[in-house]
Amino acid sequence: MTYTLVITDTEEEASLERGLPYEKFLLGQKNASAPVELKALGLLPSDITCIARIEPIHIHAARDHLVLTNPSILDITPEESDELYDAVKDIFSEMADKVHRPEANRWFIEAPALASLSTVSIEQAQGRNIDHWMPSDTSTAGLARQWRKWQNEIQMIWFNHPVNLERQSRELLAINSVWVSGIGSIKDVEPHAALLGAKKIHSVDNCLSVIARHLNKDHMLDIHQSDLSDVLSLISLKDQSAQAIWEYACNHLIDKKIDGIQVIDFPEGQERSRLISLNQLPKSGFTFWKKPSVPSLADMLSL
Repeated sequence: MTYTLVITDTEEEASLERGLPYEKFLLGQKNASAPVELKALGLLPSDITCIARIEPIHIHAARDHLVLTNPSILDITPEESDELYDAVKDIFSEMADKVHRPEANRWFIEAPALASLSTVSIEQAQGRNIDHWMPSDTSTAGLARQWRKWQNEIQMIWFNHPVNLERQSRELLAINSVWVSGIGSIKDVEPHAALLGAKKIHSVDNCLSVIARHLNKDHMLDIHQSDLSDVLSLISLKDQSAQAIWEYACNHLIDKKIDGIQVIDFPEGQERSRLISLNQLPKSGFTFWKKPSVPSLADMLSL
């Protein structure tokens, strides 16, 4: 009976490796997140259909490069999404067999021609010089160049689009480009063995809910008051609840409700796994009455 705690943060934020370590943990090397998400929405045609995620974004110019802005601040309305898509639907008909637009800010395309295109998630590219994070070729030469052509055409059409002129009149950021990511089919998804072995999956937001549905596992937003046996949590150290979750797990270990805590993190982008047993917790009290105590999560990860 083990509880697994997966820490998403890495010490090497400036790494240029394509794909975040925890994304590969969840989905495998190809990080085919788009078909998993579309499957959760009940819109996936088949397990072999190649799906790509397309997100309307804002790119701004820094002194000598372009930077991708976090798209969550754009607050794109359904009406804006419809108008912007209608203006570029002919371009989408070139790149995709079919387009799904279940959400205003997140579109999906059935695009077997893009299957070999290497992409990274917005989570990795946002706030950084996008030159390195643009799609690149793997097995099919010229595919990245074709994508860039489509992207440039979309940018030109949207530059003075009425939607953006109206947004700018309200001092809102223009929706001036698109980002492609998550390319692949369900067959490309290879979750980590720890994820496959868990009975329940926990995250403090909905980030794991689509993967839980794909794996036919229960997803929890809160683990307090829950049995931790064979539960896997995915958390960031930046989350305010991280220490509380760690303390709850340690107390389960002290009370012998679980046999150990498997901690998986990614120092310098490399996976590290350690099994924390009861005798590895520090002890406090008088010499003959020492009891296990709960260390800080940061201290435990620094060991």
